[in-house]
Amino acid sequence: MANLSIASPVPARSLPVESGRLVLWGAILATALIVLPPLLYLLDTSLTVQRTGTPPHLGWDNYAYVFRLSGWRLWRTSLIYAATSSALAILLGVASAWLVARTDAPGRGLAIVSAYLSLATPVIIKGIGWILLLGPNKGVVNELLRALFGTDGVPIELFSLGGMILLESILWMPVVLLLTMPSLSSMDPALEEAAATSGAGRVRVFARVTLPLAAPAILSILLLTFIRALESFEVPLLIGVPGNLQTFTTAIFQTIRRGFVPRYGESSAYAVLLILAMAIPLLLYYRTTREAQRFATISGKGFRPSRIALGRWRWPAGLFLLLMPATLLAPLAILLWASFLPLYQPPSWADLGKLTLENYAEVLSRPLTVDGLRNGILVSGLSATAVTLFTFLLAWLVVRRRDSLRWSLDLLGSLPLVLPGVVLGTALLIEFLTLRFLPIYGTIWIMVIAFLIRFMPYGLRFNQAGISAIGKELEESARTAGAPTLSMLRRIVLPLALPSLLAIWIYVFLYSIRDLSLPVLLAGPQNQLIAVVMLDLWNDGKIPQVGALSILLAVTVSLLGWFLMRLGRSGNRPL
Repeated sequence: MANLSIASPVPARSLPVESGRLVLWGAILATALIVLPPLLYLLDTSLTVQRTGTPPHLGWDNYAYVFRLSGWRLWRTSLIYAATSSALAILLGVASAWLVARTDAPGRGLAIVSAYLSLATPVIIKGIGWILLLGPNKGVVNELLRALFGTDGVPIELFSLGGMILLESILWMPVVLLLTMPSLSSMDPALEEAAATSGAGRVRVFARVTLPLAAPAILSILLLTFIRALESFEVPLLIGVPGNLQTFTTAIFQTIRRGFVPRYGESSAYAVLLILAMAIPLLLYYRTTREAQRFATISGKGFRPSRIALGRWRWPAGLFLLLMPATLLAPLAILLWASFLPLYQPPSWADLGKLTLENYAEVLSRPLTVDGLRNGILVSGLSATAVTLFTFLLAWLVVRRRDSLRWSLDLLGSLPLVLPGVVLGTALLIEFLTLRFLPIYGTIWIMVIAFLIRFMPYGLRFNQAGISAIGKELEESARTAGAPTLSMLRRIVLPLALPSLLAIWIYVFLYSIRDLSLPVLLAGPQNQLIAVVMLDLWNDGKIPQVGALSILLAVTVSLLGWFLMRLGRSGNRPL
């Protein structure tokens, strides 16, 4: 009894309610100071009219100018590109996911491994590889088609809207497969078996049972791919710009980089319009994912997932699954070939005697390349750590506090979802060129802040899921035993949430090291990241050096991803 009476009061060292509310207010203020200024500077710059001989004033001139310059062509190109590429990615990815998850098609394991490896390969590498394969001049496939049909034309026009759509859908197909597979794998096969017993054929069962049950997941993934295609930068830059096609992201980039004086007002107007274009599908995406529980296919009833025997269609299905590794290996293979040549030429037997390792020696001895790789690893590591720790604190406050203010913290942390990479880069560029008392423009720190903002919503969601799975009574027991809040977070919540924290860190690290849209606007001359170095080499026409650097980067990132994922799995093992 004496022990009970001593343990019941909450010790003075634990965080009282008033102090907890103060911490919540501090977190809201810190998040607002990180997230809101770029948006406000962007909006202000878009509404500021600057003309020679007159003082700056507010107006809609920048918006009128970009509409007059681009008209509806920019909207039409961007929306057709995003909608068509996302629909094609869904078609290819869902079909592949169904074959992997529900059938006995051969090559299922190879398709999954290829999908994961594709995520680790930077988009700029795959984009350049596809240009070497399908380009109009020395593209390998076009050269073969010209020789086969005896024509001098361009059989496959890559630098077109169709080429952009094809490449973007190929890049998103592995993501769709990985996102759709859990929904199809966990579906009760009794529903399909009942339909088959009633006399329905396989195609009808798929169309009337499987597809409707997976519809919420597919719809949410479709909206996600549409949003990501709308904000994509690498494909429109590499494929669209040579074909005289603009999307919002390349319009923003070109208005900043073209000419002697950057046109920040026009680029900000483009950026605000892109934010508005993304807001509607984002709202639809959240509404779809929030209502997905109405279509639950997992219940308390146990079942064993079964695979559909494809019979004579088994090997054609296996050939279709080879599309996944082929779309990864084909661009890497042509880049590997290019990396061994002193001067790039399409593959031929005559050039086998010219193969050399000089390009690898050159890029490895080039200070700018070595610095770019080192800066990329450093910035990605710092960004991943900042996102993981900061969103851990935010998520804990959102999950554990009962104040209504916590939802404002959740809203602020989710706000960067409407900021595509090139828009966020433009906003931070304007912000830190204006705030001259914070001289971080051109340093690695502005890129760390940029990645912190960009990945904050994802870290918040990961951490919320991890913390929600931890019983609150464990924290209450620590408080009762007299542990201060910081000690309780460090010794109880942090170790239990470690799998989620490792997943966030790996995700942010791998995605930030391959990103181009932020470093291309924010990196300084002495702090280039590897993706920007590769783009500069490509623009200079140094294709063999691009090939060597691409192979080195792809191998490095894949090995880092493999090591970090193994580390994450070992962190999940019970003690």
